[in-house]
Amino acid sequence: MSDSLVVGLAEVKWSVLPEDVLVAFSLGSCVGVALWDPVLRAGAMAHVMLPSSRGRKSPKNGVDAGLTPRFEKPGKYADTAVEYAVRCLTAIGAEPSRMMVRMAGGAHVIPGFTLPGGDIGTANIRAVSEAIERLGLPEPRKDVGGDYGRTMRLYVGEGRATVYSVSRGEREI
Repeated sequence: MSDSLVVGLAEVKWSVLPEDVLVAFSLGSCVGVALWDPVLRAGAMAHVMLPSSRGRKSPKNGVDAGLTPRFEKPGKYADTAVEYAVRCLTAIGAEPSRMMVRMAGGAHVIPGFTLPGGDIGTANIRAVSEAIERLGLPEPRKDVGGDYGRTMRLYVGEGRATVYSVSRGEREI
């Protein structure tokens, strides 16, 4: 029996329990990022809401002990979420070079609403991709873009990642 750990908007969660399933619901313009280390059989997932923190730091009680996020919600921004998820896993011995990386979401779900650099979904995809590259992680498998929402799951015990959408059903990425 699996235990679902819901990764809410702007959150990062991780697990080493084989029965756990990390799940991010309602990925519209948001991007879900899943990391999995096949040696440790440990996984992390971020539910990225916006592309850049632009220096917005809000210390939690002024403490950062390595895993304490500098932000109230470390998954809110692409530039902090991916780094934080990697730090969570490397703190227990994971190696970034051997991590499986998966991305889903980044849809253009609000027609007519765009930013100077394009729609928010596209900006999130670009920012997450840049963070993955900057951290030296392997190229991700993706199910991104389009105009529909998704749900992403990471099965911690096996490293399998799936994406579900109402219009397209479920598929493994």
